[in-house]
Amino acid sequence: MTTAYQEVFDRATTLSINKRRKVSQTQSRSGVIKTTSVGGQVWEFEVRLPDGPSYTEYRSIIQDMETLDRVSTGQISIPQSYISGLVGTVGQTGTVNVAATQGSTSLTVNTNTNATNFRLKKGDYIQLGSTGKVYSVTNDQTSATSVIGVHRPVLDATASYNLVIGTNATWDVICVQWPNYKIFGYDQVSWSGPFIFVEAI
Repeated sequence: MTTAYQEVFDRATTLSINKRRKVSQTQSRSGVIKTTSVGGQVWEFEVRLPDGPSYTEYRSIIQDMETLDRVSTGQISIPQSYISGLVGTVGQTGTVNVAATQGSTSLTVNTNTNATNFRLKKGDYIQLGSTGKVYSVTNDQTSATSVIGVHRPVLDATASYNLVIGTNATWDVICVQWPNYKIFGYDQVSWSGPFIFVEAI
């Protein structure tokens, strides 16, 4: 499924990604800091579109995005290979099947039909099946079948999944900040700020 939100990612001039935990911190008078996780570790994307392109070119895209507005879920991927492409081994041709346990921060490789030198590396993006959540790999695999660490507890149901890897991974997102657009000059469009998308759980 492709949505109008994908156009924002395809045409982005800047992309900021936040996948860190939400935390609460307190500091005592003596300077001791205490911190605790308050739950929720979702992906957040801040995306800027270029100022100055043709409004005529963007008009139908803007309408499609306004139809989704800030209430509908859309699906996006990060097509830029220098951001979401594999750091591990390029040329993946087979299937990696993993066992995932909800709440765990690691995946057990059941089968890997790739070449024996296929490895995932820290920072690679993986998705559990074609409709699952996306995770970032936290360890360099030492072998093609070694355990894969992920950056947050598994949100998907306990089951076995074929991994979707790299630029093929897709997120379900909601646009929580929608900048105003301004038409200026002759048939040019600019934006009042970035779009902010948050993963829909």
